[in-house]
Amino acid sequence: MNHTAARRGPGTPTPAVGASRAPARRVGRRVSHTAALLLCSPLAATAAPQLYETGPARDVALVRFVNADAQTLTVTSANGASLSLSPAAPIGDYQPARADAPMNGAWRDGTQRSAIGLTLRAGALASSVAWRAADGGLRSTSFVEAGVPFDGLHASLAFYTVAGCEQAGLTAVPGQRAVFDKQGPGSVARRAVNPVRLTVQARCDGRAVGAPLDLGQLQAGQRYSVFLIPGRDGATLIGGRDGIAH
Repeated sequence: MNHTAARRGPGTPTPAVGASRAPARRVGRRVSHTAALLLCSPLAATAAPQLYETGPARDVALVRFVNADAQTLTVTSANGASLSLSPAAPIGDYQPARADAPMNGAWRDGTQRSAIGLTLRAGALASSVAWRAADGGLRSTSFVEAGVPFDGLHASLAFYTVAGCEQAGLTAVPGQRAVFDKQGPGSVARRAVNPVRLTVQARCDGRAVGAPLDLGQLQAGQRYSVFLIPGRDGATLIGGRDGIAH
């Protein structure tokens, strides 16, 4: 499994979607407001199974699980808790988890497994993405961001490259203006964008791939994620507004 630190792409600001990119800095439950803002977000309305231990007196990290396969997958933690994700709702909500403690588990499809092993600093955001390789094997990739500062004036958009494009990007449509470009496999980039209605098109090695993804009307102060994932018919996009489980 690939553990990849956050890497920012040179997304091109535009009048429609552009805004300044937010610098990365470490955040934690007691040293920053970011985790608290996420925990208090109106997006946090679901009650998903808690896979990893946390506690009110400890700094936390946030972790979520994303099913980029065409069938329902289950993720299990070392303590036996499990969460199933279907292709109809592939992106799980962020869950608080104890920082600086091993988070071990596995993705499972019934016959195969792909191990998960993470140790995160306080305030980190992690996404474990399960996907299907060309040989039919179950694989997973972990993306880690050191922390995302809160910006109440803009929306925050993250782009995760799971598909094996050497040069991946997103363009706003119509107009084909670059939002992200030159992203390598296993990378994550993030930028601030104006709170406008946004539809994006994936580009892989210089050509458009898959169908455009309509993110709807972006809201200031909210966070959004777009994943470029491999598929039977080529790379495609999934994404939407981030949530957090309580």
